[in-house]
Amino acid sequence: MSRSKWIQFILERMIWFILLLVVLFFWLRAGDKFLTGINLINILLHASVLGVLTIGQTICLLSGNFDLSAEGAVSLLTVLAAWLMLPYREMTLAQAGGIGWELSPFIVIPIILVLGTLIGWVNGLLITRLRMNNFIVTLAMQLFLRGLAYVISLGAIMPGTPKEFNWLGGGRIGAIPVSVIVTIVLFLGFEFFLKYSRFGRELYAVGANRDAARASGFKPALTITKAYMIGGFMAGLASWMLLGRLEVSVPTLGVGMTLETVASAVIGGVALSGGAGSIMGAFSGVLLLSVVDTGLNLMEVDPFWVTGVRGLIILVALLLEVQKSRIRVGAMKARTNTSTGPAPKL
Repeated sequence: MSRSKWIQFILERMIWFILLLVVLFFWLRAGDKFLTGINLINILLHASVLGVLTIGQTICLLSGNFDLSAEGAVSLLTVLAAWLMLPYREMTLAQAGGIGWELSPFIVIPIILVLGTLIGWVNGLLITRLRMNNFIVTLAMQLFLRGLAYVISLGAIMPGTPKEFNWLGGGRIGAIPVSVIVTIVLFLGFEFFLKYSRFGRELYAVGANRDAARASGFKPALTITKAYMIGGFMAGLASWMLLGRLEVSVPTLGVGMTLETVASAVIGGVALSGGAGSIMGAFSGVLLLSVVDTGLNLMEVDPFWVTGVRGLIILVALLLEVQKSRIRVGAMKARTNTSTGPAPKL
């Protein structure tokens, strides 16, 4: 293996070494309480909702697009779910009830999953059919959806969601939360799906070079729309998981999570330009952010430092991404020169 390939091999897996070093650091500084079973479960629990959203964001990034609407979808869908399930009551002390329909969770859950998917479909339609900028479209969608959440809830909290609904976010199988099991299964399932399915091949091809993918017989517009629909479905699933854990709906749920999903994906090696990275790489980014948050909290570090540390981690991840891109381009040029051979002498 050549030197450049060795360097690229190391850079591709650097995040796991960094994660190991961070775990060792907090173990040495925070003591044995960091590596207790309860704390490890808490790390995974903290990573569950963010992880589900990151899967959707990663699939959009692989297609060469951003999805900034996910946190707005979480705000709307959590409020809508509570509004449909809770009994009506007059607003008191900034608390409110639902519309009074008291729908079964088994009806509400499919509704929010389908609505999440429809939000993704609309995003994809506006971007691919109407040629609108993906950044602006999804940002505007985020603001629109959060605005609807405030209109429905009037800014009040809605407590008391049914136990059947709360199972995904708050249930346990033995000592392990259901949300942790579901999140791990989703990461493994999507890693396998993208690696071996036709859609996965199309996704990477479209993200790497849309024109070349079209020339190869792929349909970039359809692939990108599917990516946004998957992202919307994952936002619906994350909404169910988050509301089930908190058992209280408020229109500010999900605020700030978009940047965390992008950061997790980039930290895990997903290229912002599209066409490079993996779902399990993004999982490592989610774990790293969760470990940092939990470790700093155990060390009773000022919360303001947490944001600064996160920013530093993202900068390091971007530095690694630049180096990987430079090596990748150099390797492609080397292969091109080798295949064409030296220019003939006249």
